[in-house]
Amino acid sequence: MTTILRTLALITGLATIPAIGQWVPYNHPGYTSIFSSCTGPSAIYMVSYPNGVIKSTDGGTVWNPANTGFLAASNVQSVFYNGTILFAGTDNGVYRSTDAGASWTLANTNLPASSSTNYVAKFFKFGTTTFAVFSGTIGAGVGGVWRTTDDGLSWFSGNAGLSSNMTVYQMAQFGSALWVATNVGLAYSVNSGVNWTNDAVSNFSCFAIQGTATRMVVISTFGYRYRNYTGGAWGTWSTATGGPSNPTGGELILFDGKYWAITGSSPSSVLRSTDNGATYSAYNTGLVGADVIAQYKFHAGGSTLYMGTLTKLYSHTGTTLGVADDLATAELPKPYPTLFVDVFTVDLSSVKSGGSLVLIDASGREVAQRNELPAAPVQFERGTLPSGSYRVLLMDPTTGTRRMLGTVIAQ
Repeated sequence: MTTILRTLALITGLATIPAIGQWVPYNHPGYTSIFSSCTGPSAIYMVSYPNGVIKSTDGGTVWNPANTGFLAASNVQSVFYNGTILFAGTDNGVYRSTDAGASWTLANTNLPASSSTNYVAKFFKFGTTTFAVFSGTIGAGVGGVWRTTDDGLSWFSGNAGLSSNMTVYQMAQFGSALWVATNVGLAYSVNSGVNWTNDAVSNFSCFAIQGTATRMVVISTFGYRYRNYTGGAWGTWSTATGGPSNPTGGELILFDGKYWAITGSSPSSVLRSTDNGATYSAYNTGLVGADVIAQYKFHAGGSTLYMGTLTKLYSHTGTTLGVADDLATAELPKPYPTLFVDVFTVDLSSVKSGGSLVLIDASGREVAQRNELPAAPVQFERGTLPSGSYRVLLMDPTTGTRRMLGTVIAQ
């Protein structure tokens, strides 16, 4: 976040006007520069510079600071809920809260020192591992990716295989691998970030990455790009239309069956793709004032997409979460049993082979996937999935269209 934007956030007195459209602004007077947001049980959290973590427990009507325990003059950069613990990345280190933000304690065991130039800009969770991504280069164990499997009580480097000159911007999980987008290219891991392998044909700056088992989408120095997974390998890159030609940053999220993008360079609007990342168009309806050109980060919580901007936190309600309705529900196979312990089954005998089953958790994230499935009954093993409710989607191997099959509950 640049000093210029921070200064603008403090001195700009943009009037709040009634917003009619898809993006709906929250009213939080006095809180601007919304760098980060997340949702927890019955709560919304956001980071407002220089006010720290701000919390609402009534759906965004009333907001209050939640900073008890931070060191004085800590500039909070990110906030994240991993399903158990609340985390915050600051200039003075990583903090964790076990009481929904009422108090914070340092959680820096084994982590590099944080500073105004090297702090945790983003957190992610895939499976049972929570990842902290520092804003600085990997260097001599300074920046890059750090992992915890005990909710932040201890951390370990997740940079094995990554180059020392890399700055990691975003992580994503799809297919059977984790991916990182960095300033010198893409890398992937098949063991939860313990080791990484550089993607040889993606050795250019990538600022953001998202995807499915059959489609990968990036924001890169060469523009918005995509490629398909066919024949057991990722194909060549194609350039999308509608996005800036030479971005210098960006963020992507796959939500509601669409790719949502912010770039920070012309066009600096929020962009959205409804055709699997092939074309993009501006999606600004409801944004006010300078928020049309100054956005920071996305967060998906359940059926709601959140976005922090220069002056406000916005929400956008999802519709189908990517589920196509071109087939009658009765024609689709159903997962069974609905309540399962170790495995559930989907009889795919009535659909074409080669498709994928995708599991979506309560926060709207893709948490598991099985690909290239036969036209036969298929068992989906629970593996490390925690207890909870999951939507089961069937993804067409050719078009990438996803259809809702039903919901299962892991005991």
